[in-house]
Amino acid sequence: MLQKLKNILIHLPKAIFYQYLYGQPSKKLTLIGVTGTDGKTSTSNLIYEVLLKSGINAGVITTINAKYGNQEIDTGLHLTSPDPSLVQKILKEMVDNDVTHVVCEITAHALDQYRFYGCYFQVALITNVSHEHLDYFHNMENYLRVKGKIFDQAKIAILNKDDQSFKYLSSKIPKFISYGIDKKSDFQAKNIKTTSDEIHFSVNGLSITTDSIYRYQIYNTLAALAAISQLKIDPKYLIETVKAFPLVKGRREEVQNDFGIKAIIDFAHTPNAIKNTLASLREVKKGKIIAIFGATGGRDQSKRPEMGLVTAQLADIAIITSDDTRNEKIEDINKQIISGIPSDSVFAETNNLSQIKKIIKDNPNKFIYFNIPNRQDAFNLAIKLAQSKDVVIAMGKGHETSILHGNTEYPWSESQAFRLAFSLKNKS
Repeated sequence: MLQKLKNILIHLPKAIFYQYLYGQPSKKLTLIGVTGTDGKTSTSNLIYEVLLKSGINAGVITTINAKYGNQEIDTGLHLTSPDPSLVQKILKEMVDNDVTHVVCEITAHALDQYRFYGCYFQVALITNVSHEHLDYFHNMENYLRVKGKIFDQAKIAILNKDDQSFKYLSSKIPKFISYGIDKKSDFQAKNIKTTSDEIHFSVNGLSITTDSIYRYQIYNTLAALAAISQLKIDPKYLIETVKAFPLVKGRREEVQNDFGIKAIIDFAHTPNAIKNTLASLREVKKGKIIAIFGATGGRDQSKRPEMGLVTAQLADIAIITSDDTRNEKIEDINKQIISGIPSDSVFAETNNLSQIKKIIKDNPNKFIYFNIPNRQDAFNLAIKLAQSKDVVIAMGKGHETSILHGNTEYPWSESQAFRLAFSLKNKS
C-alpha cells in the first residue's frame, strides 16, 4: 500500500512533469517496448540493430545505455530503466536528431513507477516472466500483473506462447501476436539444429542461421521478427543481422586467453536465466562447466535456493561468491544459495589446490561446489582448476563497473577479474 501511494503521489506527477517539460517527445516517435524477466536487453538491441540495417534512423534505451547516431549515454549503475527525467531528456535529444524509431527496454519497476508514462508503443512485447523481484512485488501474480501493464499503452501486443505468462496475459488482451518453439504460434521456430558454432531454424518459410549457440536466442530472434513484421520491415534485415548475433557488453561476452578455456561473462542472475544459459552450454560443451555466481543482497531471497539447485543440475563445478551484498552478510546469502544444492553434492572445504584436484578426480560424476566469499578469489580458483576446452562462466554482474558492499560502490570489472586470474595461472 505504501509503495502504491508513493507511485501515485510522487512517481506519477514526476513523470507527467518531465513529459511536458520536454514537449512530449514520445508523440513524435515510433516506439517499440520490450519487457520481461530475462532477455530484454538482448532483444531490444537486436531490434535496434535490425532497424539500423534497414536504413531507419533508430535509437534504443536499455538498462545499460541509450544509443542513437554516434551518441551513447550511460543510464545508470545497477540495472533498471532510467528515471523519467532522463527518459524524456533522451527522447527529446533523439527527436532533435531526426530519430524516428526508438526501442525501449522497460523493467517491471519502471512500469509500476510510471517511468514511461505518456509513451504509447506501436508494438510491445514480452520475453518471459520468471522468479524475480518478489521482495518488491511480493508474489508472482503481482509481478505478472505489473508486467502486463505495458500492453495498456500499446497498439500491438506480442506474447511468448511457450512462457508461463501467456495464459494470464492472453486472457487480458483481446488481440495479440504470438511466438514460440514448443507451441503452435504465429511465429514458430521449427527444424532447429544446434552445432558447436551455430543454430539453424526455420520460421514461416524463412531460414535463419545465427552464430549464437544459446537456444534462448531463438526466442529473442522470434520476438524481434514478430516486432519488425508489424513495422513492415523486410525480414531479410533480421536474417542478415543475426548471422553474427549483436553483442551486448556483459551478455555472453567472451574473454580471450591462451589456455583454450572458454571464459564467458553473462548477466544471468535469475534461476530461469541461469538454467537457460547453462543448458545451452551443456548442449555443446567439450569439457567441464565451471560456474562463478552469487546473489544480490537486499533483494528477493526466495530465489537463492533455486539458483543453487539449477546450477547443481547443469554445471560440473560451482564457486559461490559475492555479488552486490549491500547490507546483508555474504555468509547468509551464500548459505541460502547452498541450501538449494542437493545433499549428494560434494562441498570442497580445502584451499589446497592439489587436494581440490584430487576431490574432483575422485568424484567424476558428482557436482562439486565451493564457498569463496571474495569474488576475485573465486575467479582465481576457477581459472586454476580449468583446463583446455572447459567453460568458465561468471554470472550475475555482466557489464557492471562496480560491486556494492554495504553502502559503498567499489570498482569492479568481470573482464579484468578474468585477466588477472589468467595472469596468475601463467605464473603457476
